[in-house]
Formats: sequence, structure tokens, C-alpha cells
Amino acid sequence: MALVNGALESQFLGGLQCPKINDNGFTILHDPPSPVIADIVFVHGLQGNPRKTWTCATTPSRVSYGAEETPGGSHHLKIRNLFSRRHSNSSHRSHESHSDDVFWPHDLLPTDCPNARILTFGYDSKVTNFFAAPANRSNIVAHARDLIHQLKRLRLECSGRPIIFIAHSLGEIFDSTAAVLFLGTPHRGSGKANIGEIARKIASASGIDTADQNVRALRVNSIELEMIHESFVQLYEQKDRRFEIITFQETKGFSRIGILGLGDLIVQPFSSSFTGTEHIESINANHMDMCRFSSKDDQGYQSIAGELKVILSKWKKKEQPPPNIEKLSWPGIDTPSQVTVSSLAPSLNDVERQCIAILVQNTSDASEQRSALETRVEGTCQWILSNPLYSDWNVQQKTSLLWISGYPGSGKTILSAYILEYLSDGESSPMLRKDNKSPCYFFCDETIETRRDGTAILRSLIHQLVKRRGQVIKYLKAAYDLQGPNFYQNFNELWRIFIAIASDKRIGPINVIVDAIDECEKVTRDRLLHSMLKLVDNSQSTTDTRLPRIKFVITSRPQLSRLYTPHITLMIDPSQGSVEDDLKLVIQARISGIVSRTHCKPEARVYLEKALYSKADRTFLWVTLVLHLLEKSYLATQKDFERIVDELPQDLTATYERFLQRIPSKDQQYASKLLHFIVASSRPLTLDEMGVLIALSGQSSLQALENDTQPNIQETIEGALGPLIRIWNSQIYLVHLSLREFLLGIAEEPAHPLASSFGIGSAKSNMLIAESCIVYLLLDNFSNDLFLEEDADSEDSPITPFDDSDANDVLDLGDLWDPFRIGENGREDLFIDPVILEAEACTRIEKRYLFFDYAATHWAEHYALGCELASPELKATARLLSDARDFPGLNWFRYFWCRSNINMSCPKDFGTMVTASFFGHHDTVQSLLEMSAFLDTDMSQVRGLFWAARRGHTTIVDKLLNWGANPDIKVADGSTCLIAASQYDHGEVVRLLLDGEGRLPNEAGFRVNYTWQRGRTPLSIASGNGFLGIVRQLLDHEHVIPDIPDFDQWTPLFYSVFGKHLDVLQALLSDRRVSPNHVDRTGRNAISWAASEGHIDIVKYLLSLIHMRVEERDQIGRTALSWAAGSGQLEVVVELRRSRRFDISSRDNDGRNALSWACHGRHYKVVGYLIKYDRLGADAEDVDGWTPLAWALFGNAPKTVQVLLSSGVVDVNKKDRNGRTPLSFAAGYGYLEVVELLLGVEGIDVRNTSDTGQTPLSAARANGQVDVAKTLLKVLGE
Repeated sequence: MALVNGALESQFLGGLQCPKINDNGFTILHDPPSPVIADIVFVHGLQGNPRKTWTCATTPSRVSYGAEETPGGSHHLKIRNLFSRRHSNSSHRSHESHSDDVFWPHDLLPTDCPNARILTFGYDSKVTNFFAAPANRSNIVAHARDLIHQLKRLRLECSGRPIIFIAHSLGEIFDSTAAVLFLGTPHRGSGKANIGEIARKIASASGIDTADQNVRALRVNSIELEMIHESFVQLYEQKDRRFEIITFQETKGFSRIGILGLGDLIVQPFSSSFTGTEHIESINANHMDMCRFSSKDDQGYQSIAGELKVILSKWKKKEQPPPNIEKLSWPGIDTPSQVTVSSLAPSLNDVERQCIAILVQNTSDASEQRSALETRVEGTCQWILSNPLYSDWNVQQKTSLLWISGYPGSGKTILSAYILEYLSDGESSPMLRKDNKSPCYFFCDETIETRRDGTAILRSLIHQLVKRRGQVIKYLKAAYDLQGPNFYQNFNELWRIFIAIASDKRIGPINVIVDAIDECEKVTRDRLLHSMLKLVDNSQSTTDTRLPRIKFVITSRPQLSRLYTPHITLMIDPSQGSVEDDLKLVIQARISGIVSRTHCKPEARVYLEKALYSKADRTFLWVTLVLHLLEKSYLATQKDFERIVDELPQDLTATYERFLQRIPSKDQQYASKLLHFIVASSRPLTLDEMGVLIALSGQSSLQALENDTQPNIQETIEGALGPLIRIWNSQIYLVHLSLREFLLGIAEEPAHPLASSFGIGSAKSNMLIAESCIVYLLLDNFSNDLFLEEDADSEDSPITPFDDSDANDVLDLGDLWDPFRIGENGREDLFIDPVILEAEACTRIEKRYLFFDYAATHWAEHYALGCELASPELKATARLLSDARDFPGLNWFRYFWCRSNINMSCPKDFGTMVTASFFGHHDTVQSLLEMSAFLDTDMSQVRGLFWAARRGHTTIVDKLLNWGANPDIKVADGSTCLIAASQYDHGEVVRLLLDGEGRLPNEAGFRVNYTWQRGRTPLSIASGNGFLGIVRQLLDHEHVIPDIPDFDQWTPLFYSVFGKHLDVLQALLSDRRVSPNHVDRTGRNAISWAASEGHIDIVKYLLSLIHMRVEERDQIGRTALSWAAGSGQLEVVVELRRSRRFDISSRDNDGRNALSWACHGRHYKVVGYLIKYDRLGADAEDVDGWTPLAWALFGNAPKTVQVLLSSGVVDVNKKDRNGRTPLSFAAGYGYLEVVELLLGVEGIDVRNTSDTGQTPLSAARANGQVDVAKTLLKVLGE
């Protein structure tokens, strides 16, 4: 039954009458029986009331505050009613209402939030109480303090319960637990506050008692509001913040008549937005009506109640017992990375959580890498600590590099692990702080997709640093804001983030260990090494202490280290005594195990040790492998050992050959298949996954497959391959990378006796695993929608029964699905983010179907690498699976899309052509193009061209372009092929797309100048990402316009500045059409942004340009020097002053100089520098009468205050426009350290009074600053 209004709804609440509403303090509106999930607290704003603010009058006589006005000019009544004496009794009638008025926190909300206690808070914030009583003189801080104290007393029995605050207008909150919903709250003031002040003054002139504290606080840029805002921002950005922010903005003006500007919005969007990163929605009403709802059908109510349900559902889940970690993990795989993310999550906001998720989901977890390493024999590796090269590196106080090189099997990884262990345990480098010793590390592995890329290394290092000091996540967030969620793929951006974090003083000096960097792919590896070496060179050649102090340890084979000229190279030489000693320790440890097992004689043990010491190939890997032969023997006399030792292979190659030759002929095919799967796999396969792969052979269902799966798969694999593999945590690894190289190598030597049996070709191995994945994904069990299955089915069974009615419903919907899974009867998680629901479904699918994760995630990748060997039947099957518009293709594709962290909704139009283009399946694309009946009626070729361009599949792009596919049609998020290729640094694709004129239809210009989101061009995108090669290609095009501004009037030059890409900026400015003096919508130019961001190299370059207008003022009158000072960029400030192209004393439109902004930012070093050259500016007043000292007080910056006071040019008794001295201001806000500094200045006036008669002591007492008051009393002698 639909509810008509709140009056009817209240009847369905059991006839409960609304309690009397207290004008001051709390009133409980709804107090449900236990369990109570949260407290919802309503806080009204200026001129508000704990009931009337939230009440919608439904009587015909109600005066509307909306844009629609009644005849007779009700807008005049509103102005007049402000002073009407009828208000005098309002305070006594706040709890009275018409029976059909809707007080929605009481009448509507309890049915939607039945498990929440609902309260409303009242306080006197009226401009005037007219003749009823004197106006309340309390300010915002006092009201907030009252709220906190009263709420604390109200929650004595439930102090840990989450709180959700709902604030309208000026209802600022200082503390909360779960969430804050702001309804038109002016975080940065409201221009309409001036109107309220005019009205107050008129009333005051009429003899009515008024109070202006809160109205003055509401002015745009008011000091009080800015202080509150900055304090709350600090809370919001704290690492341990556990609350979320939701902002609702008004969309209508107060009146359609423009009297006093009331036709405009009362609170503009810029003011009601808290940080711009929070969840923001609009309510289609004016400032007064946006918090008044007549029924549940009201759009505003639905939005607010819906968000409350979402928040309460989260906390309801948190109250439930935590799930079993094992049930949430991948089968057989520990996932500490998941625990890491969840442990960080409560302290991060949504954007920050997204940044962390992007890092975690696109690289290998460092702790997993470390835990998978082999155990070190006690006593080994300690020689490194006394090695002169290591010691030299260890005592370095600047960024330095130690490159450790060694041949395969020489123990590089074990040595890296020991250095990591040593530094982590506290015996670290002298340069490291005691609380910051744990190094960052990364163990590369060519066989694992997420561990063989230079960008993956950077992502992991950044993630480790963010976990160490959560505050530095701001650098990630800045990259996310500029680059979007794809920043994790941009090497330049990742390196910039890494250096920014490493330069942050909160991080301090760090050690970075990267093992086996030669196993990374060449392009990103070389970029990383060049960046590291350049950083080392810069650090060693300068005395600049602001550079990060990073001490790198890198290991690789000698072939790579010889290509570079590192400062310190340590070669692991088996002939060195220290390495020999380690080998002896390993041999002794392993032989001790043999002796214990066989009870052999002491002389046999001595013989074994000496014999193994004397063998030629003395590497740790060789010792490990040959000892396996001894450990398998149960014959233990010295003669037996002599026979075995005589037959031992002399090197690794011979060792591998020996083990492969000993595999019985009946097991060779099985062993070869195992090796093909292990070598080709994109990540370590689990035992369960390998069991499925080996068993797959023509089955049509999971039940049949289960019947053919080996129950003892681990023993089977170990029995077939012996020491050639190792199994850790149910994951299968080759014993060493050199074995993979050996197997791939003999495949290219047809004459090798093992080539036919064990030679592994890359294409063949990839095709074998691709075929198995395809067969698995096409099993009958996956022919219906897996995402609609419920957990009620047995978790033990690998087969899930389907509900026929649900399946038929899905089929009726065609290519659509129900992402919310609402169904006819609804569901409890209706308001949960669909992305979360999708991820939960993937976890359920992964847990239930043992091989689905690997098959869905990697089949297309393997097929692309081996499709040249695919049979016609397999090609046809792959085309069938590639149609992701229906099942079974839709199942794997949705799973892949969700797990790949692609930052857009899963497409529903991925037919065979689009899928093949996306994954680079050349044969599929070619066969579809050659089909005579194939026409691009569904735009598959166009969409395929776009995704091929985005993914960098040059050959497919070339084919589709030649076939006539249009590259200029907008496909995803309004993006075109050239935009996508420029965004993801695919230079060859860009070259193909720039071939020719590229004229767009309908006289829309040229492809090279197409403007995408917010007006950005391909050149703008490439410039911001630092893709110099693409920038040059675009600049060379005959029709390019290199200075096209976006919606913010940012040209590509601005993005190169913000991305700190000096080489790109220089390339742009080499084009005469690019102006260095262009200004954005705020009036700022390139050097202004470079100065505020601290990009000193760019600042120096721009200063070198004669035609650069370096002292250009922006719309608020600020110069580059002003911005640099306000941002604390000391090096830039020095450079700008020395250029002699700036007036260091210049002031902006508000009368503020560079010193004022430096003081505001608490940058005491900048303040100290500027005072030397602008002594008069140290006491200069701005338009509000504030001096630099006042701004230093505002930020409670004792160091900055000390610098100002030490200059001797500051008048410590100067009053502001309210007659307050610095001492009075600091005392009132409780800044004890600042008060003590001021009291130490000769001539300080401790008894000075403000315009309201307050002394510093009375100001401290009035605001409850006990310690400050005691200090002042001592000075006064009272």
C-alpha cells in the first residue's frame, strides 16, 4: 500500500505520538529494542529548530519557501517575518504542530531504519530573540561543545555504538563514529550570510537584542568557519578515521525574486562540498525545503534514507562474527594481501581505498613473496656484513646502490633474503631511524605474471611505503585525481609517486631490495634501472638534503650488471672463501639429515662432505639437486656413497639431463605434460588446479571430471618430477629459473636427445593450457548464469544445481542481467554497491569451482600466445567461448572483468570480434573478416578496433583500419581510438591512427584534436602522462593544434607541469604555437602551478624564457611567489627571489603578501627566509586586518610564531578588526605553546581588552582553556 503522507504513515507506526521536542539539547524520537545498530543524530543550522527544520507542513496555509511564489509577493513576507514580533513565542511552541505536518525523522524514518535510535539536537542559534529574551551569545564552538558533552552523557551505556550525524545548514560536527550527512552545510561559508548580517543590523538598530557570532561565521572565507573546516579536514584525512562523508546540495534558490540576491542558491556547491572527494548528491529543493519531506515518495527523502540504509547495512555486517579467512581465500593459497587491505580499509576514505585496491590487485603481495622463499641454513650469508663493498654502501648517507651479481644457483635470492632479514631485525644501516627500519623489497620471478614487470615493482614498493606511513597516501590520491584509476599502468607516474613518498619527511630514509631484476621484461626494467641510477648520480653530486635517501640493493646475473655502470658491484664468486664456507654449511646440514636417517659410519660422513666440497660446479642449486640423489638412496656404506658420487653430474645442465633421463618411459608423457603446464602458467598453479588440468580429457561435466581427478595429486607430481619442482603452500614451482631456460632451450635443438620428450616450445605450451582452459569453461555446468547462484547449495560439491525458473528469466532478458539481483521479492542487500556484489559473486564462484579462476582469467592470454598452433576445431571452440554476450561466455568474461580491476562497468556487447580484438586473437579477427557473409551491422569491427587500440594490439588495429573500420566513433566513456592509444602509451598504434589527414565528419575538425572528457585532447593526455614519444608524434601532425584548452582552460603545457615532465614541457614549448603565458580559468599560468607544486627544474626552465610573464597575477591577485610560499616550497621561493623578476612585497586582492601565505601554511623556514628580504611585510595587514602573525596563530604554528617574534619587527599587541590581540586569540583557542611564546616577548600587554571587553584571561576561561588560564594567572600574579 502506498503511503500518501506522513500523517498516514504515523498511523502505521502504531499510533505513537511524537514526544515533546526540547529546544535545547537532545530529544529521543525513536528508541528501538535491542539490538540497536547506530544512533542517528539530527543537527539543525542557523535560525533552525530541532523540529521545525525537519518538518514539512502539508496544510494549505503553509508559506512556501520554494521557487514557486503565491500571488501577493510572499517574498516580501519572508523579509518582514524576520523581524515579526510573532516570533517571540516560537521558542515555547517548538513541540507543537498541526496533526497533518510531517516531522520525517519521527514519522517516516523509523520504518526505514528500525534498528537505529533517532535523536534530534537543539540549540539557540537565532540572529535575534527579539523581545522574548536576550540573544544567545555562544559561538559555533560553544554549541559544538554542548552537543558533544550532552551526547556523551546520553551514551554512557552504549559508548561504542556508531553515530550518524545529519546536519543542515551550519550544523558542523567535531566528532563522529560512522558517518556525517551534510544537507546544504556551508563548509566555506555562504554569500547569503551577508544578507543575514544586514537583517541583524536592522533589528539591532530597532532596539532588539541580537547576536552576530554565527552569522559572521557563515561569511564566505570567514575566519571561524575556515578554522572549523581545516580542523575537520585534518580529522577527515587522519589515518585512523573511521567515518564517511555524504554531501547533499540544494538545486533551487530561496526565492525567484532577486531581492538581496535571494534568487540564488543560499549555499553554493563550492561551499557545501567538503573536499570534493566525498559522495555528493543533489536534492531538488531550496535551502529550507531540502530537509523537509512530506512522504516517502519525496526524492530527497529517498536519497537520504537510501544512504542511511547503506551505512546501517555496513555496520550490521560488522557486528556479525568475522568470516573464516580460509573460506574467503583461494583454494590452497594464502592471501595475506586481502588481510592487509581490510586492515587498512577503516582508516581510508573511498578514493584512498580505491587507490590501495588498484595497487594490491595489480601486483604481487610482498609478504607472500618473502614467505615463499626457501629456508636459509643457519650461519650462511653472514659474510656479506663484513664485505667492504657492502660496508661502504651501508654507511652511505645519500641515495646509493649496491648491485650484487651472480650466476644461476649462486645464492643471490637467499642472500637478498638474509639482507632483508638482517635489516628488518634492527641491525640496520646507521642512516635509518629506529622506528623505520623495515626495508621495502620485491622478489622478481619471470614465471609469475605479476612479478616480472618494472611497474609492478614500483606498485609494490609504493604499497609498502603507504602501509608504513598512511598519511603519504595523499600522493597516490593526487595521481588518481589527475590521471584517473589507470595511473597504476603509467611508469612515469608511478616513479613520480615513489620519489614523492620517499622524499616525505614522515617516511625518512629507506632501504629497497629488488632481487633477480634480470627476470623482468626489458622495457620497464630498463626504465626502472635508468631512473634508479639517475637518482643515485644526482644524489651523489649534490648537497641538497631535500632529496630522498634511498639505499638500493639489486641482484641479477652478470650479463645484466655489465650493461650498466653501478657505483658498487659485488660479484658472488664461488671461489671466494666466504661463499665456500656457506656451501660447506649447507652440505653439512643436509648430510646430517642423511646420517640421521641411514645411521652410516662417521668415516662415510667425512667422505661425503669432502667429495661434495671438491666437485666442480659448486653452486647452491647444484648441491641441492645432487643431494636429492643421495637422500633417495637407502644404501649407506662408504662404497655405496663412492659409487653415487662418481656418477654425479658435473654442472646444472648435466644435472637436469640426469633427472629427466631417469624418468621412466611410461611416465615421460605425463611428466612432460606437467612441465608444459608449469612453464606456461601465468602464475603458480595450485595442486587442485593442476589436478583439474591433468584430468581434463573430453569430459562434459564437473561430475565426470571429478571422477577422473587424482586424489593424491601432490604425491603424483612429486613422484614424476622429483627435485625438479618444489611445492610450497600447495603451489607448484620449478626448482629454479634455469630449469625453465633449459627446457625452452632444448626445444630449439632438435638434435638434443631430450628435445622430443621434454623440449618445451612457448607456443605449444601456451596452446596446451589454453585448450584445457577452453574445454573447462565450456563444461555443461557453466551454461547458465553463475552469478545468480545462491550459497544455499552444498559447498562441498563441485557441481551446482540450477533453478530452471531463474535461468529462463535470464534468457528472456537477452543480453542483460540483473546486477542487483533484486528478484520479485527484493533482497536485504539491495543498497549494497553492485561492484561489491559482483566481487562477492566472484569469490563464491572461485571457491566452488576449483579451476574457474585460472581458466577465466588466463585462457585468452594463453590462446593469444599459441593460436598459431590451434587446430580448426579448437579455433571454432575458441570463437564460441569468445562470445561474451551470452552464456557460457558471459560467465568467464564477467569474472575476468571484475578480477582485472578495469575501472568501468562490464560491457554487454563483447561479441566474438570485440573479444578477439581485446585479447589480441589475430587468427579469430582474420577469420571473421574473411567470412563473406560478415557485415559490421552491430559495429563489432568499430568496437573491436577501439579495444585493440586501447590494449596496444598493433596488428589487429592495422587489419581493421584496412578493412574500413571507423576509428573516430566514440566507444567507451566517449573515448576514441586515438584517445585510448595516447592514454596507454601505444606509440605504434598512434602512428597508424595519425597516418593521413584524419578529418572528422560534419566539419568537426581533425582526429588529432578530438576533445574527450572535460575537453582533453590526445596531446593533453599524453603530456600529462609523460609519454614523450607520443607527444612528439602528435606535434608532428600537420593539423594538430597544440594549445587547445580543456574545460578548466588547462592546455597540454599545464598537464606536463603538473605531471613534472620537463622533457615533455620542453617539447611543447619548442612549438611556437604553444604559449607559456596561457592562463587557466583561475588566471594561473604554468609557472604559478610549477611553483606551488615545487617542481624546481620546471621553474628554472620557465624562468630562463625571456618572454615568460613570470609575475603574472591570477584572478585573486596571487603570483607564483605567493603560491610557492603558501605551499612551503623553499627552494622555489629562493629561485624566484634570486631571479629579480618578482616584487617580494606584492600583495594579492585580499592584501596578503607571500609572508602571510607562508605563515598560513605553517612553513617556518620559508617565513624565516622571506623576513630577511621583506621586513616591513612581517607586520603588514590584509583587508581583514590580519597580519602574518595572526595567520600563524590561526594555524597554531609555534615554530612559525617563534620565527616572526625573533625578527623583532612584529607588533605583538596589534589588534584585529574585533579588537583582539594575538595573545587574546591564542588564549581563547587554547594554544598554550603559542601563549607561552607571546608572554616571553618584552612589552606584551596581558591585560588588553577586545571590543567586547574580553581580556586574554577571560577569553581562555570562556572557552574552557584551563592550562592557558593558569599560565596567564601566573604572569598576572593572581
